[in-house]
Amino acid sequence: MAFVSYDLIQTDSQLAALVGTLRSSGCTRLAIDVEGENNLHSYGIHVALIQLFDGTRGYVVDVLSIRDRAQLRALLEAVPWTLVWFDAANDLLSFQHALSIRPSPILDLAVAARLLGKPGGLQALTQQGGSSSAKDRFQKSNWMRRPISRAMLDYAISDVMHLLPLADSLMAELARRGLGQIFQERNKEQECAERTWNPLANYTRIPGFNRLSRELRSFAQILWYAREYYGRKRDVPPGMVASKQEMRSMIDQGVLKPDGIVAFLNRSRRKVPIDAREFSACFAQAERDVAAALPREGHDMAAQQRGGRGVTREKDKLASRGE
Repeated sequence: MAFVSYDLIQTDSQLAALVGTLRSSGCTRLAIDVEGENNLHSYGIHVALIQLFDGTRGYVVDVLSIRDRAQLRALLEAVPWTLVWFDAANDLLSFQHALSIRPSPILDLAVAARLLGKPGGLQALTQQGGSSSAKDRFQKSNWMRRPISRAMLDYAISDVMHLLPLADSLMAELARRGLGQIFQERNKEQECAERTWNPLANYTRIPGFNRLSRELRSFAQILWYAREYYGRKRDVPPGMVASKQEMRSMIDQGVLKPDGIVAFLNRSRRKVPIDAREFSACFAQAERDVAAALPREGHDMAAQQRGGRGVTREKDKLASRGE
């Protein structure tokens, strides 16, 4: 892993000083990458670190230690330097959702690479070596945990070291091929796109959802909401509460009430079992929220599910068809 000297920014005053230095030095480009959390170790989307490289020195901003969000905006929003990213979409979503920050201006090199027909990710484009298993290990690390190790910081800064030379190469090729204007338009679309994160809307990802009856689809939605509410309350990833396959299995087996759901899930969760009382409260809230979002007909279905009627009949129909 190549190494560059970098400063670890952990206080508001250090961040203010960095912004001042970048402005006074006339910085025009700043390579950037982000490490964070997306339902892997805890609930939700979070920005943990921001890695920066100005061509000479690197900086790692510990976002969890920064109290004044205005200082982060001064670093990222409408700044005099271009933020050079590779594949910015997920990072921009994280900034918008977790911090209400919209970085600009950006230069997304993944947009340029796609326009030029270049396959592969950053590692392939920059011909970086290194172990893919080590990279995978770091990517799955808990970036929210403090203190953070020096090895993790070294890994984080390594991803931004190659962005500025890659930007020079890709921009030159775009110009030679007369694709500069198209790139500018697509890059601007990437920068300005409105990104939202609504995990409640993803209940249709339960396997075979579209083949379920209307009543069972309503139950599946309630189950998905309850999983999200419990994960958020306990600060655990929803997938650790109930996987999508487990939810489908419960639907197929007619496990339709909170006590049965908890018993089903706790068969494989002895170390950190689901709390029955808390899950029941989340399930009840999910029922209310789904019913409120449905027309009156849907409300009647949700009420029917609470008594376990109708849904069991649908389960029997599925079983008779071998589904």
